[in-house]
Amino acid sequence: MNSFEPLKPGDEIRVVAPAQSRRHGLDRQHQRAQERLESLGYKVTFGKFTNSVFHQGTAKAIDRASDLNDAYRDKNVKVIMAMQGGWSTNEVLPYIDWGLVKNNPKPLIGFSDITVLVNAIYAKTGVVGYLGPNYHTVGSMLEWRFTFENLAATLRQEPDRKFVKSKFWRVWSDKKRRQTKPWKALQTGEASAILVGGNLGSFYLLQGTEYQPSFDAKFILAIEDDDEAGKYTVREFSRRFESILQLPNVRKNLQGVIIGRFQPGGKVSQFDIESIVASKHLGDIPVISGVDFGHTLPLLTLPIGGKITMSVTEKVVSLIAGDSK
Repeated sequence: MNSFEPLKPGDEIRVVAPAQSRRHGLDRQHQRAQERLESLGYKVTFGKFTNSVFHQGTAKAIDRASDLNDAYRDKNVKVIMAMQGGWSTNEVLPYIDWGLVKNNPKPLIGFSDITVLVNAIYAKTGVVGYLGPNYHTVGSMLEWRFTFENLAATLRQEPDRKFVKSKFWRVWSDKKRRQTKPWKALQTGEASAILVGGNLGSFYLLQGTEYQPSFDAKFILAIEDDDEAGKYTVREFSRRFESILQLPNVRKNLQGVIIGRFQPGGKVSQFDIESIVASKHLGDIPVISGVDFGHTLPLLTLPIGGKITMSVTEKVVSLIAGDSK
């Protein structure tokens, strides 16, 4: 399944900052991100306001939206990447020219608070985006090859790509290398449907707005949460998940659930995850946990608004971007 034309050497990637602006002190990391993307033959450019700070580490909402609109308007730009996550992406939604986005479809890539934007773009225009690394994440040294290779495969639009787990993972705070456990099958089954979701705290912000994806057709839900709630992370994750399940048509059309990896600071155990899933009475749908997305590294690049195929048995978990063959 191709959601956009594969990038060719010389194609342009535009970096914008719909959440936080470029952070001081990360110059070398940003330089590595640019060098790595340019090593694939692509050109990297930046929005006008990516360095601007108005409040809480961001530019004015109208300026952030202006950079987005400019990126969609510019015919030379083939892919848009978010500088990084943050807390205020939803402020830009009223200022986006949705007709412009729909008439100039191109993918936006990012995670964390960028969950708001990739899902809103899909809801308003049907344009597929990607839950994947932010620009500054591409420049990280932590398990970077896995993240970068998955992003590169997406930019090349490799068809019906099978996702595989990482060998190791880390968090920014302690950088301790941990061995990745096999993705856990919590419920078995098969599903093939459009993927929505991402960071649960950010996805939650779309409820009741015109920017929330419709649940009127079959879909698979990807969810993860950060550790900002500390010892309450388990409770916050469970009740936010429940709030999604109570929305109209969600239980009717939910085909599968993909749960990301939690940060150690959230104190979320495997028992907690399994008990939460069991408490939701999700029916006969596949559910897996521990997948390589969330607020740890490395990261997969998952299509929001694109098709995902899950095949889950007690021993084998298969996750494919597109239709299984």
